[in-house]
Amino acid sequence: MKHSIVKFYLRLYAFIADNRSYQDLPDKYLHAHLVTMLSTGVLMWSYAFLAVFTISSPVPGIVGIICSCVHLLSPLLYRKTNRYLLNTSVLLASGLIHQMTFAYFTGGFDSNILIWLGILPMLGGVIAGRKGTILWAFITAAGVLSFLVMKLSGYHFPFMISDIGMLIAQALILFGWIFIATCVIWVHVYLVEQNTSKLEISRMRTQNLVNILSHDISTPLTVISGKLNSLLKTSLNETQLNSVAKACKASERLNMITESIRDLRLNEMGKKEIKFATVDVRELIIELKEIFSEKLEQKNLKLNWSVAAEVYDFHSNRSLLLNQILGNLLSNSIKFSSHDSEIRLRVSRKDDSIKFLIEDSGLGIPLDMRDNVFEASLSRSGIGTEGEIGSGFGLPIVKGCVDRLGGKILFETCTSNEGPSFTRFQLFFPI
Repeated sequence: MKHSIVKFYLRLYAFIADNRSYQDLPDKYLHAHLVTMLSTGVLMWSYAFLAVFTISSPVPGIVGIICSCVHLLSPLLYRKTNRYLLNTSVLLASGLIHQMTFAYFTGGFDSNILIWLGILPMLGGVIAGRKGTILWAFITAAGVLSFLVMKLSGYHFPFMISDIGMLIAQALILFGWIFIATCVIWVHVYLVEQNTSKLEISRMRTQNLVNILSHDISTPLTVISGKLNSLLKTSLNETQLNSVAKACKASERLNMITESIRDLRLNEMGKKEIKFATVDVRELIIELKEIFSEKLEQKNLKLNWSVAAEVYDFHSNRSLLLNQILGNLLSNSIKFSSHDSEIRLRVSRKDDSIKFLIEDSGLGIPLDMRDNVFEASLSRSGIGTEGEIGSGFGLPIVKGCVDRLGGKILFETCTSNEGPSFTRFQLFFPI
């Protein structure tokens, strides 16, 4: 039974989705529209035929059948337009007109049928999101208010339904809500199960990829480190010796990163506990300065740094995360700074936190990028003062690392159009 229902639904979805003129609309809107149409369509047609056979006036029956047809055919609008809010409004407007007409001829404001109007804002939200909820809350409230005003003004609504018709209408209200709630929950549970299965498969693939990469990278790294260490023992001039020494440290750092990734993976699986370690902040900054020394020299940049005595040691269980944070921020400062300028790095204690301040007088962050500066996007990557192209992932990585350390990151910036250009990042980590 379940398989047959799902198969029918998927065929219906494919009939509409595969023939759309525009394919760029997310599928969730069409899914939500179809599920709503199918679950409420039964009730629409039930009330339409009830009006035909139990209400003495032909108007509610005719209106009900027309509205039920519009309601049934409304998903076809997606074959011609991506305007999901308009398509949603056509679906819900047919229900509104149908139920208000039925209510008008069965007592007006005193009719129990008006209770169905309360479901429209919810359905608007399910299909079209926040805009749909707000729009249909106003429309529904206006419809109910019009009936209330008519009632208060002494208007006498007709009551043209038979006793058996009223009994059936009342039963449709009770069983209809049960039916719709069951449909919504059933679909919700089904989609959750499907998404959970897909997420689990995706998670396993990602974990396997991480395992393969960390394993495959470590092997050539061991070879590289061995060859570089061998070079250090040969007769090299001072320039060559410095270059090889920097390459050695970089390869060692990369090896530590792969080991850290492996440890984090084992920790997530509950197979290894990551212990706290003390980070020497001064050593870390000196190491980063050496790594970026060539880039600093190319632009004749001065890295002016200082570490307050009370924060020489930073106690953390994620020393490599701190390296990632400072490394990415320094890389950005170098990239966007002009020749012969200065980058300032200050580490101090503020209340119960360690404060890192990194400031430069570079290009600054454009106004249109500031609200989403920590979101990963290639479209938000900037171009440095010498044409360096950013990846767009540096600051999102920084934000992720800061969050994992339980810290906080703030920034101030200004471009040349707004005044003297600068960028200042402040990081706070609890002691």
